[in-house]
Amino acid sequence: MKLKVLASAITCSLMLSAGAHAQKNDNILTNPSFENKGLGWSYWFSNIKNDFTHEGEYRGRIAQGKNHHISQIVTIPETGYYDLSAYFISPSNDATLAMTNLTDQILVSDKIKQSTKYQRKNLKHIPLEKGEQLKVWFSGSNQGGVSVDSVALIKSNKSKPLHFNQIIQFSTQEQVDVTSVNKISRDIKFQVPFGTDLTSLTIGKFLISEGSYSSINTGDVIDFSQPVQIAVIDDNNKEQLWTITAIEKEKQVVVTSSNTKLQDSFEWAMEKTQRFVMTGQHDLVNRDEYNNDGDGSADYIPSYWAGYFDRTAFYSRDFLHQASGAKIAGLEPENFSMFKTFAKHSTESRKWYTLWAINFDGTPHTIDYDDDNWFVREVPAQFEFVEKAWKQYQWTGDKRYIEDDDLWQFYTKVLTDYIELHDDQDPNGIAEGYGGIFEGSATYNERGEFPIEAGDGIGSQYQATLAYSAMLEAREEYNDATLWREKAQELKRYFNEDWSVVDPNKPLENYVNIVQKDGLRLNDFGKENSWFMPMKLITEPGERNNRYLDFIANNLGDGIGSTPEAPNNIEAYTYIPETYFPYNRNAEAWKWMQYIMDTKDEPHERPTQGTNGDYPEISFTFISNTIEGLMGIKPNAAEHRVSTASHLTNDIEWLSVDQLPMGEHELTLRHDGLTKSTLTNRSEHALEWEAWFYGDYPTLIVDGQAIRSQTKQVNGQQVSYVIVPIAKNSTRVIER
Repeated sequence: MKLKVLASAITCSLMLSAGAHAQKNDNILTNPSFENKGLGWSYWFSNIKNDFTHEGEYRGRIAQGKNHHISQIVTIPETGYYDLSAYFISPSNDATLAMTNLTDQILVSDKIKQSTKYQRKNLKHIPLEKGEQLKVWFSGSNQGGVSVDSVALIKSNKSKPLHFNQIIQFSTQEQVDVTSVNKISRDIKFQVPFGTDLTSLTIGKFLISEGSYSSINTGDVIDFSQPVQIAVIDDNNKEQLWTITAIEKEKQVVVTSSNTKLQDSFEWAMEKTQRFVMTGQHDLVNRDEYNNDGDGSADYIPSYWAGYFDRTAFYSRDFLHQASGAKIAGLEPENFSMFKTFAKHSTESRKWYTLWAINFDGTPHTIDYDDDNWFVREVPAQFEFVEKAWKQYQWTGDKRYIEDDDLWQFYTKVLTDYIELHDDQDPNGIAEGYGGIFEGSATYNERGEFPIEAGDGIGSQYQATLAYSAMLEAREEYNDATLWREKAQELKRYFNEDWSVVDPNKPLENYVNIVQKDGLRLNDFGKENSWFMPMKLITEPGERNNRYLDFIANNLGDGIGSTPEAPNNIEAYTYIPETYFPYNRNAEAWKWMQYIMDTKDEPHERPTQGTNGDYPEISFTFISNTIEGLMGIKPNAAEHRVSTASHLTNDIEWLSVDQLPMGEHELTLRHDGLTKSTLTNRSEHALEWEAWFYGDYPTLIVDGQAIRSQTKQVNGQQVSYVIVPIAKNSTRVIER
């Protein structure tokens, strides 16, 4: 490979500003004994445990497998020699204590000896330079779990003079992710977004050893279309050559915005989702918080994590909520594989329920499955499979979602035999639960009563019925499509006029959210079985629905701990933007998107699974809530149509998405406030665009020309809109 050499002697001795100093015996690590619920550490097939510690309340535990690890990023505060130590219990001699660069390339390491009680392992006199960004890193053993506690990285008492001549930090203004700096091989790699002009990248940070100079400087514009060789020269004129390589990432969705918090959060979410992809790996199955090392290992199917990060599984409820975000993040093969796997697990012996939790190899996860009579199941998930599969078809146009035999049988059985088999306590056409989660719960709310019917169940059944009708129409089975559309309309009428009414003389009272076995009908706040009703659009728009949305907001307050009814688990709040965006209550929806990002680095309510941000639903749904929520994109890939509606708030002046795939199309959409939308169709097929603007606007401006608009009611809100064609590889602008 051709190397471009920059050898001019431009002095650029960049120093770190005076700051913290590492004194002897000062531990520069954060939370060295895994207290505070394990914050400060990153875990891969690892977690904290509150037993058998060396000191304090918690220890780190690495599950069986040399590829599993715990790590912490540290920036060296002062040049000197450092000692890295920790206390370990290890079943064999194959576990490792190491320091790595930010991309896990090992720079210094040693093996951990087998022991049945805590023994101290020490890497002494590691020469480190001020400003180096490294990881303290422990890997596991193939023979069993490894415990680690009482970690220390302290400046040692070795006083021998140190001399460095190296690149300490490097970045460009255009790059994404961290830079890989390998001081052993003198090799640097960084990534830039797809489509970046590699011939003109601007150096953003360039930090080298004190007294050294180099051939480049911060602010220089460099051609990185080929690897570039950089000379670093010390005060003795000794030269070291470093190779710096720019790597163009694969094409993916990119969001930019006037609101940097939104833009940065979306970028974080896109990168985080990739961490959860398990496709093609070979690793543990049936791992959970009680069985830390699982029950052996297996080859993984195309899949991604959906559920607690200390369980090797994808859960139906989580998967269904993550599927749209996953599609936007480029995980179409994983989505279809997971839908198909769940469909095949829906059997007659299980009364057409599918499984709740599935290992990454496609087998039942045993924490939630004993046998076909005793396994976790919840009514809303059954129906969400139909609704969310239809959403995948809308995004992709992939006919397998409406033609695959396993999927089609699953949808049909859910809406026929499944309902019939679970509607015998109060026969009314609504699928019922029979108790707790192992008997079959009527609701997603696992922290309350055991009703036989619930608002999230009936709301999900309504959307599934609509989706099944739409699927039939897409299959050109028009008579059946009409029949099922009428069933959906009747179900909505029954809900609003009968099922949800406590007292006919009080028509504006809260909707009933659960029905108990003795017939008692409650309309209190039931978390999921409350907010799912307006979210699934089974509630009729109007004053009653508006009051109910206020009721939900009041019970949620400002999040965890702010009201007696506010959920304690962060993932519950990921549904709330989807509850408010459809009613154009944008500030309320955006409030919860921000809340989720503001708390992503805090411990999860179940800290053994990591931080809030380590719960997969957080990142996946932030993606979908940005694209489908804030940007109001409603795809129809099969018919080459798309609808858009800006839901931006006052603190988001503009928001743009690029490289958004929708079937055969690649879209670029920008909203400027609530007044202007610009859509580019980057494909070889024409596209029909229905551009919505909330409010009554008799005309809309299309490419500078006033066009008479149409109006309609959308969830009780008036929308003015126009439908315009966009030719292949063309852009159109519409404003009010």
